[in-house]
Amino acid sequence: MRRFVCALSAPNQETPGITAFRGSKIDFRLPFLDRHNRFLRSHPLLGWLACRCYHWGSIRTVSSEVARMRYHRLLLTAVLALICVAAPTAAGGEPFLKFWDDLHVFSHESTRAPYEERIETERHDFTQSTDTVGQGVVQIEAGYSYFYKDKDEEIENSHTTPETMVRIGLSDDIEFRLRFTYDWRFIDVEEDLSGSQDLLWSFKLRVTDQDGWIPESAVELRATAPTGGSDWSLDRVAGGFDFIYGWELTEGCELYGSTGCSTGGLGDFSLLPEDPAGDQFVVWSQSVALGIELTEQVTFYSEWFGQFSHALEDNFTMQVYNVGFDYYLTQNLVLDVRAGVGLSEDADDFFTGVGGGYRF
Repeated sequence: MRRFVCALSAPNQETPGITAFRGSKIDFRLPFLDRHNRFLRSHPLLGWLACRCYHWGSIRTVSSEVARMRYHRLLLTAVLALICVAAPTAAGGEPFLKFWDDLHVFSHESTRAPYEERIETERHDFTQSTDTVGQGVVQIEAGYSYFYKDKDEEIENSHTTPETMVRIGLSDDIEFRLRFTYDWRFIDVEEDLSGSQDLLWSFKLRVTDQDGWIPESAVELRATAPTGGSDWSLDRVAGGFDFIYGWELTEGCELYGSTGCSTGGLGDFSLLPEDPAGDQFVVWSQSVALGIELTEQVTFYSEWFGQFSHALEDNFTMQVYNVGFDYYLTQNLVLDVRAGVGLSEDADDFFTGVGGGYRF
């Protein structure tokens, strides 16, 4: 196992992942970075950050925060490993990571013509699009959903709206996003609940184009702000990621999916325990979907997704099957409808929703 040395000052102490501190130089030894020393030598700040993240995740596992710390260690290690593996340029001098040359967003010139492409929204199916909106584009998505659940003769009816997402294109391959919604839950034998969810903000980065078995892909890095109502707010900042990938099988037919993880379920009202602010837990997610273009104006999708909690006293497993249609009124305006059923005891028995998106 080779090492690389980063010229950064640090206290004289030993920590996991850092084998020695020699004056103003830090001697790193991290297994998952071993193959990428040359890149890390040219990016010493990333190397230093990798070791600090590794160390931070290794030692902060006190009993009340085990799930959160394990998640952060895994997330940060995965993200840094992805950067270190894929950042070098691919054949032809193009960055392997699509967003890599967009990091200097204020000096980067756009090479896309987003308005010549058909609008792609994130709403109604669980699996998001691998596309970003494009530099200078503002896109607004909104809708309404209804959920029904009958468990042990306790009937729940829930409603969510406006399900607003504002997407702002910072560059061709990077966008900033804000999400807000309000929820009502009516329970026949308990007190009704209502209020806004915590504000969700995120950055979405295009990662790869499809090239053989390598899928077209993107990653969303998420966080919340504790702005929600008392019934739904986590009263703390939560974080997570969603890795989205897809393959075009034939013209007009795509297989795609996503893999994600978040602390506190990012405050999603359907995932919260009785004490959202008091319980520390992690939610993993996985989805698989098939999208088919039926006509120039109508597309159809069929999807399975699951959400699985960890570190709750009573962990849940939610598995869902749903279908939906998009109807494109113009290149910049789309309407959607969806419906689905729960496949596991913890999932809603039935849900449906309508909405749409517009860009300008």
